[in-house]
Amino acid sequence: MNHRSTIGLLTLVLGISILFTGCRNDGLTKFGVAKTRGRVLCEGKPVPFATVFFEPKQVTKNATVGKQGIGMADKDGNFTITTYDTNDGAVIGKHSVKVIEPLGDNRKGFTCECLLLESTVVMEVDIVAGQDNNVEIALGKPTPEQLAAAKKAAAKKHVHPGKEDDG
Repeated sequence: MNHRSTIGLLTLVLGISILFTGCRNDGLTKFGVAKTRGRVLCEGKPVPFATVFFEPKQVTKNATVGKQGIGMADKDGNFTITTYDTNDGAVIGKHSVKVIEPLGDNRKGFTCECLLLESTVVMEVDIVAGQDNNVEIALGKPTPEQLAAAKKAAAKKHVHPGKEDDG
């Protein structure tokens, strides 16, 4: 076998080995997931079209925790979490759960008396492998302190470039 044939064969073998070892087009390491669904409630009533985030928590010295899962509630407050593939569930392990207002067109006319802030962890859950994890998210009305913090955070988002923020 000549030099050119050897290089061609090595290139072919390398290409095939990359194909079979699973090149990831998103650059992410996929962690194990388990089906995760549930319902968002405000004072016992469904919160339609809320957006739910399951954020994996670091519980060991290893800083790698997996990708955040997201779910969009339906008109009855029911959601299913998607992490890597549609409705695949949340990464196995401990999570902080956050709930915010609906996104996009579902935001029109939305009202909810409960606390919906991207900065507020509403609960922590443990997603277990091999189970259909069903999570009820019971939101409560905000305290005066939480309302003040929310107003301050909203004001910071609306500071114009070049203006100083007091807070």
